[in-house]
Amino acid sequence: MKENLKVISLDSKITQTDNSADSNLDVSCCSAPDTIYDYLLVLLNDLEGVLQSAKYHPEKDTLYHSLQVFQCALAETNDPELLAAALFHDVGKAIDYPNHAKVGADILSGILSDRVCWLIEHHLDLLVSPKSCRRKYTNTIKLTDLEKLRRWDLAGRQVDVSVMSVCDSLDILKPYFIEITSSNILSR
Repeated sequence: MKENLKVISLDSKITQTDNSADSNLDVSCCSAPDTIYDYLLVLLNDLEGVLQSAKYHPEKDTLYHSLQVFQCALAETNDPELLAAALFHDVGKAIDYPNHAKVGADILSGILSDRVCWLIEHHLDLLVSPKSCRRKYTNTIKLTDLEKLRRWDLAGRQVDVSVMSVCDSLDILKPYFIEITSSNILSR
């Protein structure tokens, strides 16, 4: 787990107007979407250097893995919520590795849509209890989405592939922020 991790509160950053040197983000000149972008950028950048077990993740670095998963999703879908789930599925590993799915969903709850947060929270269901998961979600879009996310998660474990930058990945999602964010986040 990364030491000295600073998790910022998006609520406080959206309403913050002072330009003090202590602030994590200067939002005095930013719209809410820019603040969301900055918050998501911090969460993703915190994944750099968070190492994963080489047994399951030969690529080791969590950020490198997350960007690979995003690129796998980008090659198969144009659904912005699935793309967001692919990019942020492991964001909780920087905070609480063993409970990363729940933690990641929790820190993005109220920021990203319910569908994206649900996918993040449940992205391990097909690994942990595949029969139960398939039985519970038979013939639903939830199962279809989880299967796609699981496939991309497995494919994003290459050791020596080029990945786009974090900013490039967020720039791809930015035009869809209204669609992928929680319904009330942009109305603040």
